[in-house]
Amino acid sequence: MTSEIHHFYIELIAVILAAVLAFYYLLRASTLNDKFSLFVGIGFLTSALIDMLHVIVSYVAFDNPMFLKYFIPQTWFAGRIFLSAMLVMAIVKYPTLSSWSLKENEERGKRKHYQQHRSEREQQQHQPIRLQKTVKVYLTILAILAASTAISSLFLVLPASVIDNYSIHRPYEIPPLVLFVIALFYFYKNQLYKRKDVFYKGLLGYLIVEIFAQIIMSYSAQPFDTAHNVAHVLKDAGYFINIIALALSSIQYNEMLKQSNDNLKEREEIIRIQYERLKEADKMKNEFINVAAHELRTPIQPILGLSEVLRSRIKDAQQQELLDVVIRNAKRSQRLTNDILDVTKIESQSLNLKKEWFNLNDVITNTITDILSNREFANKEKKQIVKLLYNPQDIYVEADKERITQVISNLLINAIKFTEATKQREQRTVSISTQAMDNSQALVTVKDTGIGIDPEILPRLFEKFISKSYQGTGLGLFISKSIIEAHGGRIWAENNNADKDGKEKGATFYFSLPLIKKQKHQPSFKEEVSYQQ
Repeated sequence: MTSEIHHFYIELIAVILAAVLAFYYLLRASTLNDKFSLFVGIGFLTSALIDMLHVIVSYVAFDNPMFLKYFIPQTWFAGRIFLSAMLVMAIVKYPTLSSWSLKENEERGKRKHYQQHRSEREQQQHQPIRLQKTVKVYLTILAILAASTAISSLFLVLPASVIDNYSIHRPYEIPPLVLFVIALFYFYKNQLYKRKDVFYKGLLGYLIVEIFAQIIMSYSAQPFDTAHNVAHVLKDAGYFINIIALALSSIQYNEMLKQSNDNLKEREEIIRIQYERLKEADKMKNEFINVAAHELRTPIQPILGLSEVLRSRIKDAQQQELLDVVIRNAKRSQRLTNDILDVTKIESQSLNLKKEWFNLNDVITNTITDILSNREFANKEKKQIVKLLYNPQDIYVEADKERITQVISNLLINAIKFTEATKQREQRTVSISTQAMDNSQALVTVKDTGIGIDPEILPRLFEKFISKSYQGTGLGLFISKSIIEAHGGRIWAENNNADKDGKEKGATFYFSLPLIKKQKHQPSFKEEVSYQQ
């Protein structure tokens, strides 16, 4: 009776330890999407259930030694064969155990690799574990084999389950022994013992102990003899080694995680300091650009004013042409400095709008007049005639009058410049029109018959420095876009439909501004005015 009681407690401890291991592995499989842990967890869970049946029946039927002589070896075989098969499948098919070590990731050398690996792990954690169909078939066959063997042991005696006339009394222990040896072989082949995680060391110790337990159990002739009891003690020892290794691995992982978090905080602090320095450098750059642009603009105004005065007093045409060159380049420098200042304000989000109530018609008319009075465009010696068409319409908006004038001027000057480049003089027209759309927004359209917009540039047309013209900086459209969007509107462009020869016939620019619900003045239409340069 003493041996039966000892066997009961030893096997009960084995059931508890196997259940703990099964719980850990299955939890780990669910958390880390780890197929290795899934296989091993199923193996320990099945072994715990069979051992539970084994210990209960053995304790109840202790007064029936003939029944126990065959029942105990057969249930032991059922549990060992399934667990060893699961370990072989896990180690052979999934040798990279998903014990994610932060220290190993740190040694990758670059932070982006760590972040990419972490994001992949996080993405995988939200996905269910999917097994191949062949693997599912193998699992099903093994489960049916183990369950049928354990249950049939209550009623049937398997052939040669115990042999009295040979030194190896339990030949059914040989198949699980072979599988445990195969698992150990592939454990070394895949060099899992070189991993820094203590978990692998514990798994190695468990496999070695299990192999010895299977060898000793094969020599057991009767239930509860020395070989039988020693094999059960070794089985418990193997489980205990595995649990201790898992506990140490958890502690090791937490230490690595803590160290990684500390390193991450240090890196974040370094990044924060570098970011502050970049912000300070960017601020200094903007301040320098502002000062430089203002300093450049200050002498330009007297140069322009004195050049204009001097030109009016000189009657010599050749000297006037020389002064025209000075005036033209001074104005170009003035536009450049103004554009730089505007871009700086836009990027620093300090572009202030002075909104007022005004008529778009007045702004467009005045802008056209200013452009035509500009000597740069009114030089008749160029013989470059551009016809400006405008259909006046009174539309009142609340916006920054100076900024909207700047946008319209930019669009018209660009349209005229690219229309002058066309070969056919009769097609050199630029038209501008306004329209109230659904009483919710004002739409301004500038259409030209020039060379059109390069399809490569069109998607990035309103970005900074996007221009194929040697006369421009590529800032005007970027500034125009920022101004319109600051008013709550939008700006866009498109090429016009091709003519019969398949050539582009210019481009059209649009921008919209929000309208006030109630206008103080009703729109009034005037006849079309044609301006000829």
